[in-house]
Amino acid sequence: MKLVGPALKGIKAKWEGKGDIYAWVKNSQVYLKTGNSMATAIWEEYKPTPMTPMALSNEEIDAAFYYVDNYAPAVTAKKEVVVEPVAANDNNWLWLVIVALLFLVVGLSLAGVKRDLRNSVLEAEGKAPVPDLPRMQRISNWVGEHKVIVGLGSLFITVWLMMLAWDAAWVIGVYGGDEVPHYKPEQPILFNHTLHAGKVDQGNLAINCQYCHSGAEKSKHAGIPSTNVCMNCHKAVDTGRNTGKTEIAKIYAATGWDPGKMAFTGKEQPIRWIKVHNLPDLAFFSHAQHVAVGKLECQECHGPIDVQMDVAEQWSPLTMGWCIQCHAQKEVKMAGNGYYDEVMARLNGDENLGHAELKKYLEDGKITVKELGGWECSKCHY
Repeated sequence: MKLVGPALKGIKAKWEGKGDIYAWVKNSQVYLKTGNSMATAIWEEYKPTPMTPMALSNEEIDAAFYYVDNYAPAVTAKKEVVVEPVAANDNNWLWLVIVALLFLVVGLSLAGVKRDLRNSVLEAEGKAPVPDLPRMQRISNWVGEHKVIVGLGSLFITVWLMMLAWDAAWVIGVYGGDEVPHYKPEQPILFNHTLHAGKVDQGNLAINCQYCHSGAEKSKHAGIPSTNVCMNCHKAVDTGRNTGKTEIAKIYAATGWDPGKMAFTGKEQPIRWIKVHNLPDLAFFSHAQHVAVGKLECQECHGPIDVQMDVAEQWSPLTMGWCIQCHAQKEVKMAGNGYYDEVMARLNGDENLGHAELKKYLEDGKITVKELGGWECSKCHY
């Protein structure tokens, strides 16, 4: 059974004088009942999978045919592979510990040399040498003689340790950003985001994020795509570029698809995906508000998921500080955005609305989320 219909390139010319191609595209099953020979021949070759009815105008169908007839794949230029040097480890605290240990060793050595020299002088003067006390006793005596130095050193070490503890406390439970490792759990199926969402000129598929995460523009949650979305393509594509048939076979097992018989068995096994991004319940966040209204690209929060993530990971820290910093700097895209028509009228001092005093927010030529109330506690916590 063929899962892909007839090639569209040049099909308008093939239909010339053989029937109403527009009626066939709009509803092939209805047009088939007219007995048209062209439609009947196509159905006999590709049945029993009918072509989905299309609510398109004749102009839109012509535009689609024109695109197919004139499409030319982009030529991928051969890229020179550049090996980046390995970045040096800049764990400053580790170097401080190493330097402190070196100073301690040098100090103990110098103390021993000083004691030997002093004993030599006492011996030359005919005096008794300094008694050879246990090391801990010598250290205790030195501390008693240098209380100011010991006090300042202890204060420095205490403050330093408190700063380390303070910094560590700030990143407890944080799994993104520049300071901590990104959370990157191993998923039950090796879904490669770079392959599916990456750029065409790099040999990838460039599937729009919202094709799979359809809730991002309409709902609070972007949502995990159901397996029937996967099967829209993988009924016909059973072999992956990097993993062969192994990973796609897991999709078939989840949906109960038998690739040999090209039919569903009815035996399904839900995929247990592991959640990557997880906000606390006390914080409200809506994807639709940021995607549909704020016009943000997915990559602004999720990082370069389309160009360098084979497995999804948490790129941004998703902390309160990270959110309000974005609200303070992000310019709201109001031009051509009907959602903000009334807001713009108020900011520009519309006489009918009586808010001329709000025009001060336009002094720098932009409006940030903060200036629209994006720092009010109840925006995210209510």
